Amino acid sequence: MITVETDLGTITVNKAAIGKIIIEAARKFDGKVIISNHKGKVPGWVPKLGGMDEINHMEIELNENGLDIRVFVVLRFGTSITQVTNQMVDEIHNNIKNMTGMEPNSVAVVVTGVLSKHVAPRHIEVTR
Repeated sequence: MITVETDLGTITVNKAAIGKIIIEAARKFDGKVIISNHKGKVPGWVPKLGGMDEINHMEIELNENGLDIRVFVVLRFGTSITQVTNQMVDEIHNNIKNMTGMEPNSVAVVVTGVLSKHVAPRHIEVTR
């Protein structure tokens, strides 16, 4: 649970709710972005069945500086890494600000691999 004090009162947001916002941002890319773990391994069938397995691979932390988010993804071959990661960072930042009222301190998207027939390992981090 993440609790933030504001002028209007206390806001309490579950990490799963923030994870769901991140998953929805990734789904807007029509299958070009797949949530993975830090090693580039894509979760199994649980997310496809509506489970929350993908949230376990995200780093969502609230510290004295604010909310820090780090998401690991695999991109499909042929996708512009720069364009997709920048759009995803903006999408996550704006959606969390609009839906929870919290301003994220940092949002990082880490490309752990590129998928064609197999996952080719990469480590490209875009932070804002």
